[in-house]
Amino acid sequence: MAYRLQCDSCDLESEYTDWADANSDASDHEAEYADHWVSIVDLQEA
Repeated sequence: MAYRLQCDSCDLESEYTDWADANSDASDHEAEYADHWVSIVDLQEA
């Protein structure tokens, strides 16, 4: 599967193949920027 990080407050957009890596980087970004909210979007097509 593929996942994309998207931040509501900046232009962060990164793609990952592993959810755990995406989650870790999203948490790190939110810890560094307390007013940012990062979503992990599943890129799997229906």
